[in-house]
Amino acid sequence: MAEYKWIVLLITTIGAFMSPFDGSVVTIAIPAIASSIRLGLEAAVWIQLAYLLMLTVLLINAGRLADLHGRKRFYTVGFIIFTVGSVLCALSMTDLQLVLFRALQGLGAAFISANSPAIVTDTFPREERGKALGINTMAVYTGLMVGPVLGGVLVQNYGWRSIFFVNVPIGIVVVALTTLKLKEKRPDEREIGFDLPGAVTLSLGLASTLVVLTLGGVFGWVSAPSILLAGLSVVMLLLFVRIERGLVRFPTLDLSLFTRNRLFAAANATAFLSYVAVNGVTLMMTIYLESIKGLDPQNAGLVLIAQATPMALLSPLSGWPSDRFGSRVISTLGMGIVSVGLFLFSGLNAASSGLDTVLRLVVVGAGFGLFSSPNTSAVMGSVKQEKLGVGAGTLGTMRFMGQSIGLALLSAVMAATLPTQALLAVFAGLTSQGGLGVTEFVVGMRDFFLIATGIGAIGTLASTTRGQENTSINPIK
Repeated sequence: MAEYKWIVLLITTIGAFMSPFDGSVVTIAIPAIASSIRLGLEAAVWIQLAYLLMLTVLLINAGRLADLHGRKRFYTVGFIIFTVGSVLCALSMTDLQLVLFRALQGLGAAFISANSPAIVTDTFPREERGKALGINTMAVYTGLMVGPVLGGVLVQNYGWRSIFFVNVPIGIVVVALTTLKLKEKRPDEREIGFDLPGAVTLSLGLASTLVVLTLGGVFGWVSAPSILLAGLSVVMLLLFVRIERGLVRFPTLDLSLFTRNRLFAAANATAFLSYVAVNGVTLMMTIYLESIKGLDPQNAGLVLIAQATPMALLSPLSGWPSDRFGSRVISTLGMGIVSVGLFLFSGLNAASSGLDTVLRLVVVGAGFGLFSSPNTSAVMGSVKQEKLGVGAGTLGTMRFMGQSIGLALLSAVMAATLPTQALLAVFAGLTSQGGLGVTEFVVGMRDFFLIATGIGAIGTLASTTRGQENTSINPIK
């Protein structure tokens, strides 16, 4: 048993790394893709959005299906879909093909992301769960930050298609390991229903919300498409809540997890706010380093390792004390440090040194490394065993929705200081040093980080409301 749980951790950690890695690696390759297949700005946006959209929309439903029919099965299927999607992305000859196959990748990634923490939580005892999820969480943030670095190296030396082909041997190995090594726990036969109306309304509500938030600046916030999408979002999400309040026997999302489980609600709310606050750091710093400081993509990616390193080091370490003392103090401390780091970012300007940037990245990375693992452990430990997939899916949805809103926030703030074409370039990752006014950009960057600081402060306060979980027993066993 002792050996088996570490095999489980290895397999799920690879999955935890691959999903965010593939979401972040594409940004650095967009210029190369654009020159290869004549990519327009709208297609560049959708190549990134299609993946994120599928992940966000399907995570909770993927978790629910896995709870009902087996996590090993859907984790394996997710990696097969992800690997096939990667091959098709690498072979794409048009922008439409690439967008469609990125969506297919996102479908596979949804089943991977919804099951990775659930399988870990189901395998490890309570006293080791924080440590195991810390390693899993380390892989998530390493994937997010390594993507631009490794992507720059691959694109520069082997072409843009290599960023998709690199997934194939990894996917094959994981599918083989999962098939041969993972054990399937038999689901509770009493929990056999799937809430199709709830799944459909939730998916439509999240999809319309995500599209209007990320593309509202392109459409125009008061344009007909934005208004229609916002209206559809409100109607679908209200209908979803109505359906889940007792109209179905087996709800997609048990709303009592939010109304009666303070730890689950507060930890998810804090996760959502943290991603809104932090998601713009990588993109903003990429633009700053390349467009203002004049670094090439590969060197800019290397600078961003300053944020990845403390994340990777502290994520597993912060999980250990949370196993013994609970998540509230450590997670709240981490969010507080993140907020301080975001405030320090607001002081950057065109004359700031490389050391100024690196130190700020280290502060934010350290804070997030302290915050993430205990917070994930708190969410997963607050739900019953048969709801682990839903718990993981909900937390993942908070992450990707937070990332999307963070992206929309960055676009909205920069729209106030930059011309429309420059804004579109920022959003798509297609910037050039001559296309941005340095003074206007620095002002926009300052405003963005001040707003992000405020959101981080609210997240810090939200973290204190979670209460103190019981660390003496494993509530899911």
